[in-house]
Amino acid sequence: MIDTVVLNIPREQVQVEANSNGYRSWDLQSRTSTYEKHTKNPPRGLIDGVYRPRITGMKRSIGGGQTVSFIKIEFSVPKMLFGNNLEEISDKDFGAVVERLQDRLCEVGLFIHKMRIANATVAAFHPSKNIVLSDGYTASLVSRELAKINLNKKFDLQKTSFRNGGQSLQGYTQAHAVVVYDKIADLAQSKKRAIDKDPAPRQLSLFQEIKTQQPSLEILRLEIRLTQKAKINGVLKRLGLPKNLTFSQVCKKDVCQKIVQFYWDTLIEGENLFLFGAENNPKNLLKRLLRRYPKLRVKEAVYLVGLSTLCADEGGIRELRVILEKRQSQRGWYRIADDIELLNGSQSDRALHGWVWQIRDTLKSFEPYRMRPP
Repeated sequence: MIDTVVLNIPREQVQVEANSNGYRSWDLQSRTSTYEKHTKNPPRGLIDGVYRPRITGMKRSIGGGQTVSFIKIEFSVPKMLFGNNLEEISDKDFGAVVERLQDRLCEVGLFIHKMRIANATVAAFHPSKNIVLSDGYTASLVSRELAKINLNKKFDLQKTSFRNGGQSLQGYTQAHAVVVYDKIADLAQSKKRAIDKDPAPRQLSLFQEIKTQQPSLEILRLEIRLTQKAKINGVLKRLGLPKNLTFSQVCKKDVCQKIVQFYWDTLIEGENLFLFGAENNPKNLLKRLLRRYPKLRVKEAVYLVGLSTLCADEGGIRELRVILEKRQSQRGWYRIADDIELLNGSQSDRALHGWVWQIRDTLKSFEPYRMRPP
């Protein structure tokens, strides 16, 4: 449902107590004429298998000789509760998350009332969904198929990357990102190569448990990373939701579900559905195009069949665009992208690969994933 969240709590709402458990006092990380940043993290020797939040103290000048101070708390919600983010929280888990976070903050000498944690300002958060695949589909296979899509057109994602042999797809700007990857395989990656850059102490042992107890388990992770307040409010407004949601409000199934579903529908399916067809034999596609568009000239239909074949080839739309833009302007590519919309319009839901329906069904139900007991 939700993974990482960044909370900002005003300094005056935080009671600073004596340090405990061997924690250091605040360490100065950076300072300029307009702000100071301090961190409060455990000493290097404290390795006890407990997941803890990253804590930063911020002090900023707001003009007129005035300053504002707040505590930034960054953590993975499911890791805080379960020690991993393979399992997902439900709405009823929120109270336990707040209580666990309060305990972790007390360890470093920071006491914050539970109500203030629940009502904290959200500076960033990552709604997400783990999708269990079945019928022989693997997360790596689906990731490679999704790597063929065009991520850049509608959302102006400035960069895309395809990592770990096609096991992950990322499209991102400074304000937001869409990440799709093989969640099980990522558990075993080093911190440098992993998509999850904040591994919990139990992650590696969890991978080993799964390979022993559920070796056929395949989970595709779909994660939306909203990293700026303006982008969060923009997405919420587009979905008809109120802006400036608090921590308790973003940890709701309906909020996270609407955001993940919106990105899937608009960015992935809406632009690229024709790539997911299970019956894209060139001649069958030609017949389908001629039936779907009676006024389409035969020559244009043949061109669209060739375009579909090139887009579905290894490397997908992104590689085709790179090849073509060496010989024509960017405007020429956008004309071709308009033709891709005709291919999308001809794709029937009945002829989609099974994994597309599995993703659709999971996003529709949005039930939290929990590991089976051994």
